[in-house]
Amino acid sequence: MRASIAHVLGTAVLVALPALVSAHGRTPQTPTTAPAPAAAPAPAAQPAPPPPSVKVGDPAPDFDLAWFAPAGDAKENPPKYEQKRVKLSDFKGKQNVVVAFFPAAFSPGCTSEMKQYQTQHGTFTEANTTILGVSVDSTWSNRAFREQLGVQFPILSDWKRDAARQYGLLDENSGVARRATFVVDKGGIVRKVDVGREALDPSGVVGMCKTLETH
Repeated sequence: MRASIAHVLGTAVLVALPALVSAHGRTPQTPTTAPAPAAAPAPAAQPAPPPPSVKVGDPAPDFDLAWFAPAGDAKENPPKYEQKRVKLSDFKGKQNVVVAFFPAAFSPGCTSEMKQYQTQHGTFTEANTTILGVSVDSTWSNRAFREQLGVQFPILSDWKRDAARQYGLLDENSGVARRATFVVDKGGIVRKVDVGREALDPSGVVGMCKTLETH
């Protein structure tokens, strides 16, 4: 009987031993690490806006645009206005013209730009040059904008966007004209073009107008 029990126990040990060895010899598994999330792709660079279709040396396309001109005594309160029209060709043979297209009345950049033109107004007058601001805003908006700034030159309404299209400045998505300034001599020829941020500073335009008047 004792021999039988010993035989049974020995057999059990022999059966269990491989399993124990296998369990103790197993290499511990390294916890799986989740892959790092992929970096978001960098936003695509926005293409530069196209340049104006009107270049230096080109005849300046004519336009006929409306604005509210002061009427009567300038000291009247409220001031009186009458709607008038301005044609670029009216200045041909008489004066140089600065045509300053800007995107939107009352916006910070356009406000600063028009203020700088007003600051230099006397210098432009001495150089026999007329300043014409142009935007796609209504005549009423441009009248209020002009009043707020106290400028002495016309701010014309290109409400139908015809002038902006002629000069290659209309952004069809936003419906506004891109910022650009054209210096047009007395012969109706474009002598200088400033675009974008460069057009915010009229100092180069002033220099060109002085040069045109002294040559």
